[in-house]
Amino acid sequence: MTELSVVVPVYNEEGAIETLVDDLGNVLPSLFADLEVIVVDDASTDGTPSILARLAQDRPWLHVERAAVNAGHGPSVVRGLELARAEWVFQIDSDGQFVVAEFPLLWARRGDGDLVLGVREHRRDPTHRLLLTRAVRFATSLLVGARLHDVNTPFRLLRRSVWDDLRPLIGPSTLAPNIFVSVGAKVRGWRVVELPATHR
Repeated sequence: MTELSVVVPVYNEEGAIETLVDDLGNVLPSLFADLEVIVVDDASTDGTPSILARLAQDRPWLHVERAAVNAGHGPSVVRGLELARAEWVFQIDSDGQFVVAEFPLLWARRGDGDLVLGVREHRRDPTHRLLLTRAVRFATSLLVGARLHDVNTPFRLLRRSVWDDLRPLIGPSTLAPNIFVSVGAKVRGWRVVELPATHR
């Protein structure tokens, strides 16, 4: 059985995707004998597909799923989660905003939680995105009756059984599945752990 699945949604990231794949390759294969990295290419129109095809030639753990039409970040995440085979799924965005070398920090906390969230404490985002995050944080905290600091973080470790539980509630075209997973996990009694993550 696959020990770890990694889900990476990507769209037009020709300037960053090779660095991310290299970072994953530098950290994860030494930790897991049976690893799969699923990159869901959301019908990129730049050089991303050719870069991924070249990288996959000598990386047996790298699997590229290319969408026929552009559907958005959320559907790409859902597709990746559907394809993942391991008990634990690590999700990370493709734009280099997170440090892959911090993955072991998430992995070390899996005994304490079923969903481990890397919280962007010092976010380097535009003002409008920061305001939106605060609004989402306030609304979801009211909904679940507890404070969740970064429900939409794309740096997370998820137990497969949590996804199996929530999957019927999350359609393939869901725009923000990470929010639904975070809130759903909390509402349905799964253990949610938050820890700080570097945001670049």
